[in-house]
Amino acid sequence: MSAVEANFDGIVGPTHNYGGLSEGNLASAKNRNLTSEPRAGVLQGLAKMKRLHDAGLLQGWLPPHDRPYLPFLRAAGFSGSDAQVLERAWRDAPDLVRNAYAAAPMWAANAATVSPSAETGDGKVHFTPANLLTTLHRSLEGGQTRRALNWAFADTGHFCVHPLLPMQPAFADE
Repeated sequence: MSAVEANFDGIVGPTHNYGGLSEGNLASAKNRNLTSEPRAGVLQGLAKMKRLHDAGLLQGWLPPHDRPYLPFLRAAGFSGSDAQVLERAWRDAPDLVRNAYAAAPMWAANAATVSPSAETGDGKVHFTPANLLTTLHRSLEGGQTRRALNWAFADTGHFCVHPLLPMQPAFADE
């Protein structure tokens, strides 16, 4: 059996912003609240993927996540229509809204732990979506990442996508 290496990138989502949400990340802190350009970002990402493909690499992509992530704001106690949830959350807890809008899933390198088929007992590639629990905005990604991986790697004869590890510090995986 021969192995094939593939590169996967996340697509920059339309809610890309500089929220400064990654404590300790100097670039994140420096750019907090600057104006972002999601359209330019997605075009840059697509151009990079094309360059890799043209260089002979197998290039894939993962879709942007649903943003703003309203289930998170609703779980935090905000209710009403989608517009009301956003309005109330922005008024009362703007940092929660920044987290709900985060487009960080574009950083696909953090999406999952991948176990290559040569290293697994069943000869399949195994994916364990990251729980990313060390930062609030990243901790919102796991469920949607798992769905995206199940979509991208639907052939269960070759791939296995696992549930996230428990959301406990002992299992932190970023």
